[in-house]
Amino acid sequence: MNQDFSPLLEAARRYLDIDDAPFYMPGHKRGQGIDREFMSIMGENIFRLDLPELPDLEEPIAEAEVLAADAYGSDRAWFLTNGSTCGVQAMLLATCQQEDKILIGRNCHKATIAGLVINGATPVYLPTDYLPEFDLDLGVSPKTLELFLNLHPDAKAVMLVSPNYFGVCGELAKMVAIAHSFNVPLLVDAAHGAHQGFHPDLPISALQAGADLVVQSTHKVAGSLTQSSILHLQGDRIAVEQVDRALQILRSSSPNLLLMISLDVARRQMAVNGKQLLTYTLGLAKAARSQLNQIPKLRTFSQVEVPNLDDTRLTVMTDCLDITGFEADEYLHSQLDVMAEMPTRSQLVFSLSFGNTQADIDRLVSGLQQLSQETNDCWSATADQQSLVSIPKSRLTPREAYFAKCDRISIDNAIGRISAESLCPYPPGIPLVCIGEEITFEVVEMLQAILRSGGVINGASDDSLKTILVVQ
Repeated sequence: MNQDFSPLLEAARRYLDIDDAPFYMPGHKRGQGIDREFMSIMGENIFRLDLPELPDLEEPIAEAEVLAADAYGSDRAWFLTNGSTCGVQAMLLATCQQEDKILIGRNCHKATIAGLVINGATPVYLPTDYLPEFDLDLGVSPKTLELFLNLHPDAKAVMLVSPNYFGVCGELAKMVAIAHSFNVPLLVDAAHGAHQGFHPDLPISALQAGADLVVQSTHKVAGSLTQSSILHLQGDRIAVEQVDRALQILRSSSPNLLLMISLDVARRQMAVNGKQLLTYTLGLAKAARSQLNQIPKLRTFSQVEVPNLDDTRLTVMTDCLDITGFEADEYLHSQLDVMAEMPTRSQLVFSLSFGNTQADIDRLVSGLQQLSQETNDCWSATADQQSLVSIPKSRLTPREAYFAKCDRISIDNAIGRISAESLCPYPPGIPLVCIGEEITFEVVEMLQAILRSGGVINGASDDSLKTILVVQ
């Protein structure tokens, strides 16, 4: 197909030339009724293109989705304007129903837990491998997946995360082969992998590995607008109609045209110039790693230390500085205007793309050099020691726990009770305890340590974490 063509961009250009009497929504009527100060900041065209699904836009949207499927190598693609959250939940709804069993990597995003509340399936959480040297989650291993498929031959599907927030992809092709050998579809939350498949020095994409359903947050690295994603289907293990029905329930009935245009042009950019753009990005990442590894008390890792790593994601360890990643992040942001993608207790994660410049890298390196030099003067307390938290026991399905009656009790009295909420450091949004799981002492200790370190616990109805909702 002609990947240099952008049907939605062409439709947008036509609509800028149309001067109609707009008796359709939205109410600002192509910017005529928008707040003038807002328009002065944003510009006029963005409002002239804030359009509903008018009849002559249906064909360009369909054509853009066909081009996306061709570019990424899937059989069918759906544009999503309410993020990969919608795609993750659609994958669950399309493959499982109430009381069905599904194997899910325990490093799943909180959107997956919400999807289980919707469809009522019973999750069997798969433990992930851990690399203590870098305090790094490596995802589910092929050995673990095969073991659990043998233990649960009635599982209807497998859902994994690849790549994770740190860029770790794992042995995805092996995982697909194992799942398919049990005649089970493999679903992949590839929110961080929309750029993979367009450069030989990156790990293969989930679609290239053979996954059946894949959702990608195209906005994270591939250049579309925030909240825009694509859901892909390949093979015949899951019917197109099942995915369509799920999306009819979950997808917005008023999709944002601006987001869909951005998906279309991001697809074109990756298909036509992706290799060149990613060569530039990987060059920036390589240079940054080389310089950062020379700074005392700082270290990074790459594909040399962590196989199947996406090198566009740069992780800097702060453990040898005797400060947390949260403290380092606050210093870089407030003092030097350098913004990380994610701090953790022992790391700073930086997301690189072709939107970055050499000047950005220079500021990053300079900022971390200054941080390393000033650490001893700025902080005296050492960071809490890291520890690996085991998976809590599931006592109820997420749906059962969600609809159960609950009580609010002191967090100190909650050990052994069933959590009525999912608590996760954010980002990356991976729950330390999921709704329906038993609250353990080590989980409470870890959550409190993250709060002490300056982190944020998402999903907690009590921000102070002094109390928690538990099932009666």
